[in-house]
Amino acid sequence: MRNCIDSLCDIIKGVCENILVEKPCKIINVHSPYLVDVEYFSKNKANVLYNVPVKHLQTSGSFICLGLNVGDCGTVRFFDDDIEGYLNSTDEPSNESRTHNINDNLFSLGFYPKEQSYVLPEGDVVIGTTSGELIQISSAGITVSGSNIKLNADSVSISSNTVVDGVSFLDHTHSSGHDGAPTGAVIV
Repeated sequence: MRNCIDSLCDIIKGVCENILVEKPCKIINVHSPYLVDVEYFSKNKANVLYNVPVKHLQTSGSFICLGLNVGDCGTVRFFDDDIEGYLNSTDEPSNESRTHNINDNLFSLGFYPKEQSYVLPEGDVVIGTTSGELIQISSAGITVSGSNIKLNADSVSISSNTVVDGVSFLDHTHSSGHDGAPTGAVIV
């Protein structure tokens, strides 16, 4: 015979089985860098969420924007409270009393199954592509690696002597024997 404790356990189990917290998912459509459609699984059933906001690394003064592609994996998170007010204005973060609602969600990048993960290079800060281009920052310095590297700037300042292909930038001479005038090829 069932008692009150059994009924309470059934209620708690029902709530736990149906509350939305966070689920692994993948992108099935990219609307913009800030909005995607995702597919997630719950109780072995595929579910689709449309127009999910995307979490990027961002502060008031800087950002890192990673290109989003169909098939990229991550997680979809469901908030405790309504976030519609927050998305439209920080003055009114919540204007409803709903909790863990399917509409209050956020996609976070980078939660991949083991067989799809790749070996990350070492460094304090590493930014790269799976095709091999890298920016590595550590206490030893900054290394930029890629097949084609461009600097787009109005000016570039070099604070000390720099070596380009084994030739000193500040101490080299030109083929005319002068230090830079008239212009000629670098003497190697």
